[in-house]
Amino acid sequence: MTGRRFLALLAAGTGPLPSGRIERARKAAASVAPLIEGDRFMLWSDHRHRIVQAGSHAMIGELYDRDSTRQESALDDAAWTAITRSRGAKLIERYWGGYVAFTSGGKGVTIVRAPMGDLGCYHARDGDVVLVASDLALLSDFGCRFAIDPGALARHIAYLEWRRSETCLDGVEELRGGDRLLVSANGVERETLWSPWAFAARDRMIDDAGEAADAVRNAVHLAVRARIAGHDRALLLLSGGLDSAIVAASLKMTGVDVIGLNLVGDDAASDERRYAEIVARATGAELLTRTFDADRIDVRRSGAAHMPYPVHRCFTQAQDAVAAETAERCGADILVDGGGGDNVFFASRTVSILADCLATGGFNRKFWSAVKSLGDLGQTGTWTLAWRAAHRAWLRSPAPRQPPASVFLSDAAKASFTDAVAHPWFLPPASVLPGRASHVALLAPAQNLVEAINAQAPQRAISPLVSQPVVEACLRVPSWHWLAPGQDRATARRAFTPDLPEEIIARRSKGTPTGFVAAIFDRQRHAIRDMLLGGCLADLGIIDKGKLAKALSTPGPVRDLRFVRIMELVDAEAWAEARIQGL
Repeated sequence: MTGRRFLALLAAGTGPLPSGRIERARKAAASVAPLIEGDRFMLWSDHRHRIVQAGSHAMIGELYDRDSTRQESALDDAAWTAITRSRGAKLIERYWGGYVAFTSGGKGVTIVRAPMGDLGCYHARDGDVVLVASDLALLSDFGCRFAIDPGALARHIAYLEWRRSETCLDGVEELRGGDRLLVSANGVERETLWSPWAFAARDRMIDDAGEAADAVRNAVHLAVRARIAGHDRALLLLSGGLDSAIVAASLKMTGVDVIGLNLVGDDAASDERRYAEIVARATGAELLTRTFDADRIDVRRSGAAHMPYPVHRCFTQAQDAVAAETAERCGADILVDGGGGDNVFFASRTVSILADCLATGGFNRKFWSAVKSLGDLGQTGTWTLAWRAAHRAWLRSPAPRQPPASVFLSDAAKASFTDAVAHPWFLPPASVLPGRASHVALLAPAQNLVEAINAQAPQRAISPLVSQPVVEACLRVPSWHWLAPGQDRATARRAFTPDLPEEIIARRSKGTPTGFVAAIFDRQRHAIRDMLLGGCLADLGIIDKGKLAKALSTPGPVRDLRFVRIMELVDAEAWAEARIQGL
């Protein structure tokens, strides 16, 4: 258990909390202690990572000062007053971390979740009572029973890397990072306090390449040092790629004992041992190499069974198991990875970057340099890129496009997301440059990664690159600074050139799990066919059984990436079966 669980009971009507609901909540919260007990607001949490003031305000999780790595253990009256009067806005301005805050005021109780925070926050309505919890299990212990919402599940499958307040369970909503919830006699209101668009504005750009690299470097160091504090030994998932190497370099400066774990599958594309060894030598980390194979994968088991959406990929089962076993054997009390680095460091090869150059300087030297860099990465001709950039800059909206993954979904399922509102990070203000909008859109999967944390996991796991200080610093870097001849993520490479070997900084290749996923699909094709065509998704009318049966009946090894979509359906099916069985 991660030691950061909480359950809150709040009155959303004019009267006090009903005594019967209080007793039910006390039973559900038997594993956590009471923090606040009032007639309209009650809160229970465990004993670790909490700040309470005068029995009226509470902070659950980790809270760090904006300008340092210091974790706050208390806030003075002036700080609480500023936070309460601003209904949480000052909290986000002055601090960062992985917290959920509760403040009581004249208008009701305000709940704020940290931007990019990895402490869960789900809420459900029970008449005039609102329950807020760190995990679904506490809501279930209260007595809530939630059915699968077929439309929401279809939307989740179609836009797998998007998540908003909607979950895939009817009656359960999630408070997203950077949002606040006001519960009062007038009901429940939700509002966004933090948005990446504020940092993608033109007047916030750091246009000096060296200054931008320094800002990114300082933010990464701050995030890693703050989040690793209090831990004696860390197990770092060290692939040998740039992102995990950057985390390794930052961990070296903390003084924490670091053990690198490099995982090798049974396909050549996943073998990154040589690069992991280079990073380990440069950062002084001990390196362990372990193997995992497709035979350890149970496609019917969902790692997200206790969560309100199917966010766990079955191909990670073997990796998760090996990492957990290794951490226990070597005495590591935290798992660390470089997850989300591609997103935060804008590893994109899009012409929207060239469109930004045109919009800010026309066909100048900066534009042609970016064209050359992008052409080198994508092996595309100069004039083709120039034409595409002009079209992108002047004939299209700056909003990125992401078509739904709907190839195997039924017509009824497609109808459920035809009129769905796009993720807010795909809806840029008119003044935002196209490349900057593409960067913000790329953060949606990163947010999904860091917020989809199971509070009941036996070991704490962190992805420090996806934290508020790092995200804000990277958003201030102009899109063209992320490109260099033969390189994406150029600003991050420049920032950590003093710390990492040239072979890692200049590396262009990248390992991929695609071959491993294909092996799982090939080996378990018949089980997958039976599972999907006779399972919950079919019963709920979400999948097109005809198209899926045809794809699954095609003999021989996979020849295109449709198997990736099928494996995403497998994950959704395993989750749905677990939810229906009450697991």
